[in-house]
Amino acid sequence: MRKSVMLAWAAAAVVATAGDMQVGEFRQHVELAYLGTSGNSDSNTLSALYSNEYQATAMDDIHFRADAYYGDKDGVKTDERYRAHIIGNHHFDPKWYAYAEAGALRNTFEGYNQQYNGGLGVGYMIFDDATQTLKVRGGYQYRYANLTTGDDEDFHYAKLGVNHDYRFNEKTELVSELNALEDLEETNDYEIVFRTALKTALMANFSLKVGFEVKYDNTPVEGKDTTDTTTTVGIVYDF
Repeated sequence: MRKSVMLAWAAAAVVATAGDMQVGEFRQHVELAYLGTSGNSDSNTLSALYSNEYQATAMDDIHFRADAYYGDKDGVKTDERYRAHIIGNHHFDPKWYAYAEAGALRNTFEGYNQQYNGGLGVGYMIFDDATQTLKVRGGYQYRYANLTTGDDEDFHYAKLGVNHDYRFNEKTELVSELNALEDLEETNDYEIVFRTALKTALMANFSLKVGFEVKYDNTPVEGKDTTDTTTTVGIVYDF
């Protein structure tokens, strides 16, 4: 009886975490976007993203994401950002799971030569059906950063995250993610990042994606703004 229950949980976990992914399946995702002008204004903006997901076992899945964003205007660099993030989930049943994650960032325009993050926590799947998926997670995150000011800093955060996917139909979906960090030592030090993207299929494996990201840092690096926004329009290839 106990073995049967565990097998049922495992099968449900695959459905809850990876849709129709099977054990051992590996999926990849590439996005490219470019905007250029010439004449009175000479500017170039390039963004690229690569991600993958792997269903290691019926209860375990791994997700990796890396992106780059670069811009210049009249020969002067205006944007440059590189990020990478990996998260692994272990599902106890169709609702509850634990996660461990690690990430890295370089963005001198925000004041970071290097920034490294690591954390762990638990999550809960509120619902997952043919139309939408909603899950929440919370845990601990450690951050170490080397700043453009020449200083180093490290922080201990409590983290809250929300993920929501809404599928309008077989071709179009809206994906949103909210992450909030609260310093465990300084209550006025917090950070909120919200991302949303609308993706529409164009043809086999190719889609059009419009994305928006806003980041609010209540205590930014000295001399930097509290709010950063990024808007992208690009072509997506899934394989």
